[in-house]
Amino acid sequence: MRGFVPLLALGIGVIAAPRLPAQQTSPAPVPASTSAPDMLRIGERTDRMTVPVSIGSHGPFPFIVDTGAERSIVSRELAGYLNLAPGSNARLFDFTGPADVSTVKVPSLSAGFLGTPAMEAPQLLMADIGAPGVLGVDALQGQKVVLDFGRRRMTLKPARRHASGDMVLAAQSRTGQLIVTQAWYDNQPLAVVIDTGSWLSVGNSAMLRLLKRPPKSYGPVVMTSVTGRSFSADFVSISKVRVGTVRFDNFGMVFADVPPFERFGLADRPALILGMSSLKLFGRVELDFVNREVAFTLPQAQIDFHQVCRGAAAACNNFGMR
Repeated sequence: MRGFVPLLALGIGVIAAPRLPAQQTSPAPVPASTSAPDMLRIGERTDRMTVPVSIGSHGPFPFIVDTGAERSIVSRELAGYLNLAPGSNARLFDFTGPADVSTVKVPSLSAGFLGTPAMEAPQLLMADIGAPGVLGVDALQGQKVVLDFGRRRMTLKPARRHASGDMVLAAQSRTGQLIVTQAWYDNQPLAVVIDTGSWLSVGNSAMLRLLKRPPKSYGPVVMTSVTGRSFSADFVSISKVRVGTVRFDNFGMVFADVPPFERFGLADRPALILGMSSLKLFGRVELDFVNREVAFTLPQAQIDFHQVCRGAAAACNNFGMR
């Protein structure tokens, strides 16, 4: 029986995939932690966060933390390395549309205090994902996730208290993702999807129609999905974007009617997927999946909202996204 996996994720297709140990006869055991079990150091692969995740008793392996992905996924290479049993086929939806993919049976995923029951996870090429796996919102439900960019760490804890920060915004939950509605472009209402799996921020055509003049363009960029398919869009900058009480000027983004907007019911409503290039401007971001709140803490130094790609740098020609 064919399953349905509404995984809204893009993978990094422009970096070299990390190598798994080639000479080990069995996966490495989980090393003893010297820090609090709910506090995880954040590594980075092209500015997307990774945390150490164990599969059953094996690992840990660096997984991308992706609050825009409904399902956690495992790379095909890691699945083969761990000899994970095949699961049923599934239809996966990413930023380029639907694709039929195979799945593997995962005994559990664990990171600090976080743990999941057995599941069937899509398996995709590590070169397209950008890491051995992705930790999606299916694993993050019931948790409060604190992304501390200054200290380069992520904290997972039960959401017993409300989110805290310089600015706390109520959020809606759509297919598990948190969507902030206290946002505006040029004083017009804007829905904002918080997405740690995308480096770049993406707006839809409904948002583009709010612009009174064409945005400043830095040229086309190519974005590659987790299934290896690509599409291109112009990298632009706009001003007058406001989330809560914070205003973004010279805000770097692309406009594209990617499938997640329709999945979230935002195809005809001005909407923005807020990626890591924007989230990292804050010192701290707290995602409360239980109380449906997002809290932002400003860094001690003044935020410079002028985005990358000033002068059309060569590094801006290709962006890896979910």
